[in-house]
Amino acid sequence: MLHIRLGELRQVDPVADDLGRSVVGYREGMTDAQVYEANRGCWRLGARAQDERYAIFSFNGIVRQVVEISSVEPAPKRSMRSVVYGRVLGPGERIHDAYVNQPAPESRGRNPISYVPDTPDMATPEQSEVFHVGDNGAGFGDPASNREVELVAMSFVSGQYAVDGWIVEDVSALNLGWDITATKGPRVRHVEVKGVAGSVPKVLVTRNELRAAGHDLDWLLVVVTDALTGPRLHEFGPEQIRRLAVPLAYEVDLGKA
Repeated sequence: MLHIRLGELRQVDPVADDLGRSVVGYREGMTDAQVYEANRGCWRLGARAQDERYAIFSFNGIVRQVVEISSVEPAPKRSMRSVVYGRVLGPGERIHDAYVNQPAPESRGRNPISYVPDTPDMATPEQSEVFHVGDNGAGFGDPASNREVELVAMSFVSGQYAVDGWIVEDVSALNLGWDITATKGPRVRHVEVKGVAGSVPKVLVTRNELRAAGHDLDWLLVVVTDALTGPRLHEFGPEQIRRLAVPLAYEVDLGKA
């Protein structure tokens, strides 16, 4: 588990900052979204961070936030530093309740980055549950159901981004390789949205979307699970998509036989 110690909230130049932020650090009263946006980058993490599932952020010896890591990506302007992408855990989730507002794991020295051994109860919660994918994955069900899930997912993601202060534009009809262009000041995200009716983020990705994941540093896949019952948002960076994508079909031109 990745442990990041935060400093006092301070102002930074959004033009010079890799993520376009105006503040970094922590102050009492910040929302979960504000803590995440201010502190998910830019850190000197090293290769080990790629293998971690959770990141905890502490301040003054107390854990303030836990993030389930979806990816660790190079910072846009400084490749030697990294940005943590993921989902902020909330009350009622096992790892959140075990760590948030509890004493932070001990870390020595001035380096704000340390690694904490996973405890037995941290075996990935999703892996301890039984999931039934069946026809619940995006693109795997019937057209009518898929369309309903897709519309709910788009609405949910657009709403979540808007609440976090992003300006959201639906570009799904333009065939760009993503569905939403989200902007916040100088920051831009190209968000491909997928929705599934089940609990497992298993989706189909088009060639165009995979191409965008291969060269667009602003590209992000957002999957909404349990879209029709209790939507939950999961973010995945382009590196994860390139690594996990598996071809399911091949085009064969029999006219050339």
